[in-house]
Amino acid sequence: MAVRPAQRIQNTLDAFAYAEANWPYVEMMALWVFRFPAPTRSFMDYYTLVTPEFVSKPIYTAVQEYTGNGAGSNSDR
Repeated sequence: MAVRPAQRIQNTLDAFAYAEANWPYVEMMALWVFRFPAPTRSFMDYYTLVTPEFVSKPIYTAVQEYTGNGAGSNSDR
């Protein structure tokens, strides 16, 4: 079963929140893959944060906002 983009966003943000709440020793988390240079035409394209043309996907914006790095965000994370 495929994970829809909105569910992927929620799962990702939930993972960050879980790590913050349960793993105080974790100082950094990373997401893979920012982008591929060209479409892979496979499931791997769904793991990117931006398109090959550097167009932001909704998950990119959601992560920016969560971390306090998005436009108009003032989080202390």
